[in-house]
Amino acid sequence: MFVIKQDPRFKDAEDEDEYQAGRKNPILRDIKTCRLKGQQEVESSDSVKFEPPLYIQRYAAVVEHCKRGQFRNIADFGTAELTFVQYLRNLDFVNQIFAVDIDRGLLNCHKHRCKPLMFDHLNKRAEPLNISVLCGSVLEFDSRLHDLDCICAIELIEHLQAEDVNAFSDNLFGSLKPKHAVITTPNSDFNVLFEFEPGQMRHWDHKFEWTRDEFLAYCDGVQSQYDYTYKLFGVGDPPLENISVGHCSQGAIFTRLAIKLASSTETNTSHLYEVISSVDYPVADKSHTPDFHLTNELIYTCRRLGMDQYHLEGDEISVISIAHLQTFPSVDQYRVSDEHIAGLARACSELEVMEDGMSIVVCNVPNSPEPSESDLSDDGLGEVNIDDVVWEAAEEQW
Repeated sequence: MFVIKQDPRFKDAEDEDEYQAGRKNPILRDIKTCRLKGQQEVESSDSVKFEPPLYIQRYAAVVEHCKRGQFRNIADFGTAELTFVQYLRNLDFVNQIFAVDIDRGLLNCHKHRCKPLMFDHLNKRAEPLNISVLCGSVLEFDSRLHDLDCICAIELIEHLQAEDVNAFSDNLFGSLKPKHAVITTPNSDFNVLFEFEPGQMRHWDHKFEWTRDEFLAYCDGVQSQYDYTYKLFGVGDPPLENISVGHCSQGAIFTRLAIKLASSTETNTSHLYEVISSVDYPVADKSHTPDFHLTNELIYTCRRLGMDQYHLEGDEISVISIAHLQTFPSVDQYRVSDEHIAGLARACSELEVMEDGMSIVVCNVPNSPEPSESDLSDDGLGEVNIDDVVWEAAEEQW
């Protein structure tokens, strides 16, 4: 039996069984039975196009808010293919990212995107970072997400059933209680520019799309019912001739008024979300400061210059000006003063700074044994002052 007119989302289903399977199983729907398979949310038309694409502008706007707040722990609700996580993990001040979605199959398909890249192993973070991919409903409380710095729900709320919106708000603002929450959703006032048919929405899975007045009413309801204030923003500027329709995507930044809450262990320890993946990123050894690396560069460069001088001229002692060392890219990259380099050399047992503080004395044969007093006196020269030898060698080179 061919499906002629039932749910237009599954128009390509070839029979009733396939139709029902597509309705019940989102994985099957994505693979075969959905007419809109692979089609993204409508966010452009012949008359309206966004550059960069609107979804990138949304992510950039939310990331900027995270930068301003220097949020250390963030949750992404409705993470789907984990795209937004790719933006968050590049923030060097973030320590914890929770990526939450209800679609287990989708998370399993894309969880590899959270793993550290070769770049992350070569350029280790100064601060630790853990990314945890969790499968669960945004309507349910999980104490691991309690009192976070920020929870983001980017283009999520319109995918909820209308009767679940209150449950979502109650969980987010009444139970999880993040310090900040960012919610974005389509502005249906803008849809007139997409030349939609009556009642058409931007995506087949949208349960509703709010006008600006409806979204404002939702934000006012959150402010009156919970201990939060909010600030509206928009993404996707309209054409100048249609400025009255507002931005393509509307959003709000909610800020909790209470400064500190009880910890999750003092409220309700509940781990309802399933952990799909959890990965820690490589962290640099904090003892290896820039000065540590610069000192090693100084030792290496001085030894190399000294050995070159030894092989060319036979000099066992070299005097290398700090100004000359600053011409090497390996040293110059640290952008420090000559005085700073002299200070590092004085603190290093393998280097010696001359009294003028402008040059470093290097022994070109560091493994040769030091001469004994008898060796120095047997050559008929009598007692020899090592400092005099150093200065004589310096004067010859200058």
